[in-house]
Amino acid sequence: MEKNFKEIANLFENAHIFRKFYARKEFKELQVKPKQFPILNYIYNNPGCTQVEIASELYISPASVAISTKRLQKSGILEKEVDENSLRTNRVTLTDLGKSIVERSRILMRNTDAVMFTDFTDEELETLRCYLKRMVRNLAGEEGENLTPLTRTAFKNKIKMEEESENGGDTI
Repeated sequence: MEKNFKEIANLFENAHIFRKFYARKEFKELQVKPKQFPILNYIYNNPGCTQVEIASELYISPASVAISTKRLQKSGILEKEVDENSLRTNRVTLTDLGKSIVERSRILMRNTDAVMFTDFTDEELETLRCYLKRMVRNLAGEEGENLTPLTRTAFKNKIKMEEESENGGDTI
């Protein structure tokens, strides 16, 4: 008997899409664009980092980082300070508003996940966790199990850059 993976894979994708959709509705109150959250999280975890470091670590173009950080600075979410050792380098830190947005976003994601896993027992969650870990290991080996939200974002951006390069810049 042939295994029907299609329905399971489809349900897996649907869960991912609806989790994102649900979280986006919740995040509207934060008045930050979804693509800015990885940048904010990176700065939160690495205060005083440079825009070049952000671009490199998240696989985002330096121009995109410059535009995003400029907008976030105008909104009072982050501050830039010229590095005293290199006048061409900006050090980036979050303001209190920026820190509160990151902390609130993390709470909103925990709440989103709580809704998604409503009515699951601890045993069911542990079983699901084991299955998902095995799926990741089957596709990516053990290193795939260690992706954090930030490294996952960087990995997705890296894949996108490679695809664009392979297609001559075409994103179709």
